[in-house]
Amino acid sequence: MNAQQRYEEEIEAAKATQRELQHTEKLLKQKEKEDNRLKRERKKEERGRLKAVKAAEAAERKAQKQRDKEARDAEKAVQLPQRGKRKASQVGAPSKKQKRGGAAARGRRVVHGRSPSPQPTYNSRGRKIAPRKKLG
Repeated sequence: MNAQQRYEEEIEAAKATQRELQHTEKLLKQKEKEDNRLKRERKKEERGRLKAVKAAEAAERKAQKQRDKEARDAEKAVQLPQRGKRKASQVGAPSKKQKRGGAAARGRRVVHGRSPSPQPTYNSRGRKIAPRKKLG
């Protein structure tokens, strides 16, 4: 019975060590899980911070670009009057017409007859179209 008892004690001790081993493995796994979770959270926070920094830089670049554009536009607005405008063509002084009166000039009638050939026709490209040979 002594051997049997020793055997049972050994089995109990083995079971106890197995339980302890399982418990420590479980604790290690939990610790590893927690560490991985913390790593993920830190990486996520870092990504978020970098994203915010990039967004702020992009917004600053956009604002700077807008300010530069406004400055250029203001500079152009200041320069516009300095360029001067093209002068409109002036109407020349009317030439003095010599009046010629007389019954001969007033009494003559001008007869407007039919012109010998019809006015030329132009196509859409501006070329003359020859009139038909046979008018019909």
